[in-house]
Amino acid sequence: MRRATMLLAAAYVSVAGCGGSSDSSTGINTGGTSSFSASLGGAAWTAAAPVSLINASGVNISSYDASQTTNVTLTFLASAPGTYSLTFGQNTGGIGTVSKSNGQGWSTVHPGGTGTVVVTTLTAHRAIGTFFFDAIGSSATDVLHVTNGTFDITF
Repeated sequence: MRRATMLLAAAYVSVAGCGGSSDSSTGINTGGTSSFSASLGGAAWTAAAPVSLINASGVNISSYDASQTTNVTLTFLASAPGTYSLTFGQNTGGIGTVSKSNGQGWSTVHPGGTGTVVVTTLTAHRAIGTFFFDAIGSSATDVLHVTNGTFDITF
């Protein structure tokens, strides 16, 4: 069930495709000059080519690293700059997930998951902000601390 939840979050953004283009009519970016990075359990992680989507429902940013072994997805409801929750049970629609190619995965949609996104810029063509979250894996004691997260996405 946990893996299915994380795959669903990743699938949400996969419809955007890949490449390096932007379509301002839909708010989809598939790479370009955007950046997305964080520290996963203390190890630096950087997106190879972030795929992002912004629409009336919010923002979704997702990408694998260059080795295609780790995917990070950040989804949150936002219509303006501000602070948004990724905490389980807050009914905010915010989710942070990390999945590995070996099948491991963590998400804030599980009890104990918590986190925050701070959006400093949000326009029809750009989203800039920071984030951190504690995502829960296969058990309540399997916690991945995601810190120092940043994104600068151009749509």
